[in-house]
Amino acid sequence: METPTAPRQREQILNVPNTITFARLILFMPLFVLLVLVWHENFWAFIVLVALGATDWIDGFAARKLGQVTHFGAVLDPVADRASQVVVCVTLVISGILPLWILIAIAATDLILGLIILAYKRQGSMTITYISKIRTTFLMLGLPLLLLGHSDFAGHEVVAVVAFYGVVIGCLLHVFVGAQYAAIVIREGRAGRADPRPLGASAAGRPDADAPNRRG
Repeated sequence: METPTAPRQREQILNVPNTITFARLILFMPLFVLLVLVWHENFWAFIVLVALGATDWIDGFAARKLGQVTHFGAVLDPVADRASQVVVCVTLVISGILPLWILIAIAATDLILGLIILAYKRQGSMTITYISKIRTTFLMLGLPLLLLGHSDFAGHEVVAVVAFYGVVIGCLLHVFVGAQYAAIVIREGRAGRADPRPLGASAAGRPDADAPNRRG
């Protein structure tokens, strides 16, 4: 027998922003992989990648605009972000567009940071720094442009070179930001803080102004 709270829970999971996030996972990512690795249509893959990035902003905007902010969405959104980044990087490495060392550097940074957070049982969100925002910008712009640079149009070589160095900068900043976060987790873990305040919270317990605005 269905409990009275079950319909409400199902409604929260199947709302508009979460549907958009699911579409990113089950529609846009497989289509991107097929376009690059099977059909070798880099230009259309670039279009899909731009749309993929746009959904990351749209689902958050829709959640706030429609008042459909849920805990499930807050968990699903960063998972979709990470999954998208991994799938895109792996696909570009397999196609020979992205060097393997960039993928290894990004994946190793995330893995090591995740293990450190688990080891110190850190709770709460991480404060988004300006360097982290710059890192994200370089990667979000560099990866699509790198794909576009391997399309067939006049001047694509220039785009490919500029995009490559943009991705390299983004990768180096990713490692730097990961090391910053790891140092904060270790320092606060050793200090024996028991409260679940976000990383970088003030002494009064208020998160930094740049704290991530995730759904949830």
